Order: sequence, then structure tokens, then C-alpha cells
Amino acid sequence: MKNAVDIEWSFRRFSAHGKSLPGIILTTLTNCHNEHADGQALIKSKHKRSYGQVSYTVQERLEEALAGLEGVEFKRPGKGKPKVLVVNGTALVPWRYSRLATADLHQQKYGTSDSRIGTFSMPVGPSQGMLDLGDGARATLTPEEIELVDALEELEDSESLKHHPVVVVAYASNHQALHHAVWADAQLDEDGTLILQNTQELFHADSADAAAKSEPKSFDSEPRRGFNLMPKEASGS
Repeated sequence: MKNAVDIEWSFRRFSAHGKSLPGIILTTLTNCHNEHADGQALIKSKHKRSYGQVSYTVQERLEEALAGLEGVEFKRPGKGKPKVLVVNGTALVPWRYSRLATADLHQQKYGTSDSRIGTFSMPVGPSQGMLDLGDGARATLTPEEIELVDALEELEDSESLKHHPVVVVAYASNHQALHHAVWADAQLDEDGTLILQNTQELFHADSADAAAKSEPKSFDSEPRRGFNLMPKEASGS
């Protein structure tokens, strides 16, 4: 597994939370993947797709992990639209873009609904119901990191923004594996795809692990449970 994050980039967008966010995101993705993969394995009918709901669970768990922390709020991109997680003024949007490890992220369409499109035009305004519970994010930083965060906050305060910038957490997964996860600055293109900048890898499955998980199991490798039959080699057929 690889994990490469530009800490200054993360501090600039999420302030003191920038240090802990990559770990929170990766833990959330991993736990939700495992939970839904286990659920999928228990389903007998091929028509049921428990794993397909993993994206909703990722969103819920990420919100639960960050709710109530200083600088964290939830804003609606439009009337009646689902709330979007905003950290230090930056919208943080998880997106399962494919079930295939080979899918090209840049070719996947994100803007498939009004709420998704509206995420990129949420006006910056007064925070509503934001709590300051003293989450202690700064206490986890080194003196050098605190100095950097303060300097970046002063720089950000001098910039006037009309809309919340967006960072997308894009990941590919299916019930067999969590393949790949990145986060990046995102803008919506006219065709509904995303224009990504400063893309950084949060997770990439080891090639050996991916190969092992994708290797199909032979029907004759184990006894046929429920039919009281032995594999071909043992039965002499």
C-alpha cells in the first residue's frame, strides 16, 4: 500500500485538520469496504447487491467522524439537497467512481444530478450551527506545523472566495477489493467530468494482493456443500 500526501496542500485546505484527515479518510474507506464486502458474502441471491450501498456508508461515517469539530460544518448546495461536508471552508466530497481497478477516473461522469452539480457553486457565507467544541486538532501538530498552519490561514484570509472550493475523495472498489483512492482539487467540466489538480494518492492496493483477490476460485477445488459431493479427484470421475 502506498500513501503520499502533501501536508502543506492539506493544511492550506483543511487547516489543523489537514494532518489527521488522510488517516480518517483511509480508515473510513477501509472499514466501510470490509463491512459491505462481508455483507455481500452473506447474500445468497445474485440479484442482491449489498456492496453497492457502500458509498452511502462512507459518507455517513465520514460525517460522524468529523461532526462537531471546530471548523467543520454541513451545507446544502440547494433547497432540499443533501448536505455537503465542509471543513475549513473546503467542501470534502467522497465519490466511488468505479467498481473496476482499470477505470480511468478522468473519464467518469460526476455531474449526474442537480445536487452534485450544485456542490461546485455553494456560496461562501456565514456558518450556520457550527460548533466549536475544542477538538484539539492543533494539539497534535508540531511547533513547525502550527507555524505553517497560522501562516497559511493568514494567506487564505486575504483571499476573497465566492464559492467553497471542492476536494474530491475519489475511490474505486468492489466487493473483492478496495482498489484505489485519491484526493484532489476538483472543478466540474461542461461534460460532467471532473477537472482534477494536485491529485494525491491516499491508497493503492498492492499488485500481489490485487492479483490474489481477482483470481477466480475453481468450482472443483472444494467439496460441494449441500450436495454431499466430493471434488472430481476424490470421487474418481
